[in-house]
Amino acid sequence: MRKASESKNVFCLEGAWDKNLKYKSTIEPVLNLLEKNGTIKYIHKDCATITELEYYLTRWTLKTYSDFPVLYLAFHGSENNIHLLGGEVSLDRLSEILAGKCKGRMIIFGSCNTLKIDKRHIKRFLKETQALAVLGYQTEIDWIKSTVHDLLLLEAIQENEFSGRGINSINAKTVEISSKFKELEFLIVTQAEK
Repeated sequence: MRKASESKNVFCLEGAWDKNLKYKSTIEPVLNLLEKNGTIKYIHKDCATITELEYYLTRWTLKTYSDFPVLYLAFHGSENNIHLLGGEVSLDRLSEILAGKCKGRMIIFGSCNTLKIDKRHIKRFLKETQALAVLGYQTEIDWIKSTVHDLLLLEAIQENEFSGRGINSINAKTVEISSKFKELEFLIVTQAEK
């Protein structure tokens, strides 16, 4: 069993899924399962506002969190955006916040439609942030199926280093996992791609 300290730990920011505070959906039990299995450690923060999102993104890029190289953004989404209760945040705005600060890191959009955009836009986001890879959905997604998909994905990316060489193996694993969930239209775009 891999030690969590050797893992690509996850920094998860999660939006409010519903304005009704009685609604309890959260991705955190999945992260907890992976942590209890010894696969990863995680940090999970709720983000209802744009200010909270910007604050936590800035914190994630600090050296003290370099052992949490996977940013997992669990929000509602639309083409080129993630949604918070206070509005939408575009990939362009995210790239401004994260500009040059994501070397050796990966960003996963656990949100509907966010990556339903021209691949050149995603490549520009990668270049500006210097992230190794961006992953996410290009369609409306079923919450349970996408949660299972993301569980498998987070576990699978632990098997390879976050480097140019390792990202190719992670890409292949992602494609393999996503082939079982074709209706989710999951996409990975890496720095290694031309």
